Amino acid sequence: MADGAGDERDRILKINQLAELLAYHSNLYYNEASPEITDSEFDKLRDQLVDLEPDHPQLSRVGSDPPPGSVKVEHQFPMRSLDKANKEEEVFHFVSQTTVSGRRFVCQPKLDGSALSLEYRRGRLVRAATRGNGTRGEDVTANVRRIPNIPESISWEGDCHIRGEVVMPLSIFEEKYSKIAPNPRNLAAGSLRQKTFDAGKGRA
Repeated sequence: MADGAGDERDRILKINQLAELLAYHSNLYYNEASPEITDSEFDKLRDQLVDLEPDHPQLSRVGSDPPPGSVKVEHQFPMRSLDKANKEEEVFHFVSQTTVSGRRFVCQPKLDGSALSLEYRRGRLVRAATRGNGTRGEDVTANVRRIPNIPESISWEGDCHIRGEVVMPLSIFEEKYSKIAPNPRNLAAGSLRQKTFDAGKGRA
C-alpha cells in the first residue's frame, strides 16, 4: 500500500510539474515572443501530460492569458488552435476519418507566425487582437494599422471578423534581422506587441 501511495504522489507531482512547465513556456511563446524550447520539445512535454492525465485543464488551454497591463479584448468568436499529428498513426487516423464517404481534404504548408483577429465594421477596420487564451486577447490595433498589406477598409460594407497569421518573409528576415533575432516568427510576434512605434518602422 505504501509503495502504491508513493507512486500516486509521484504521478501527481509529475502532472503538476508538466502543467506548470506548459503554462510557463506558453507565456514565453505567445506573450514574450522569446521561447526557450523548440516546438517539438513543447509537444513532447504536452504528450507526457496527455499520457499521465488526458483530461487535465492545461491541455484544453489555447495560447496564454494576455500579459498584465495590456489592453484586453474579448473575442466574439473563440480563436481555436489546430490539432497536431506528430505520429504516423495519428496522420493515418486523420486521413481515414476525414475521407469517410468519399470526402476530400487539402494539404498545404503551415506558415509559422502569430495568430491575429481583425474586426471590420461597415467595411472599416476597428480592432485587431492577438489570440491570447482563445477567448481573450490583446488589443494590437495601433501596430496592425502599420502593416502595409492589412487594409483599413474592405469593399464589403458589412461587419465581419477575419482570422489569419502574421508572418515575416524569410527574405526580409535574412536581409535585415537575422543577426538580432533567432527566427522570423518571434520577430513578427514581437512586432505586433511592441510598445514604441519607432522600433517597428520598416518591418513587413
